Amino acid sequence: MGTDSRGFSLIELLIVVAIIALLAGVTYPGYIGQIKKVYRAQIVALLSEQAQHLERFYTKNGTFIDASSVSAGNDHYRISVVLNPQDFDLLATPVVDSVMAGDACAAFGLTSTGMRSNPGAAPDMSRKLCWGQ
Repeated sequence: MGTDSRGFSLIELLIVVAIIALLAGVTYPGYIGQIKKVYRAQIVALLSEQAQHLERFYTKNGTFIDASSVSAGNDHYRISVVLNPQDFDLLATPVVDSVMAGDACAAFGLTSTGMRSNPGAAPDMSRKLCWGQ
């Protein structure tokens, strides 16, 4: 081979591919963790917004029964609501096919008394970590 050869050798290309794969393997889990944190914050905000909506309804009507316009959730969580005359329970469960399906915080629950919970959460996940407070 002469000194005028151009291009990259196969070994050089394999080294570059290995470096890219290593970087992707290290950064991807951190990226997914940040995405999940954002989606958790979104559902916490939506649950708080819905609780405020229900409280305004109660102030006007003296009951939570027949409260309308309760959100069904978003792309990552579905919200179910149980309305009683004097209280309510909101529960946001992860959508099966979303990135949040296997999240360690699992579901988010909020009651009319302000009680926050995470039914089905992993033992190492505290309410503070899940709710961001």
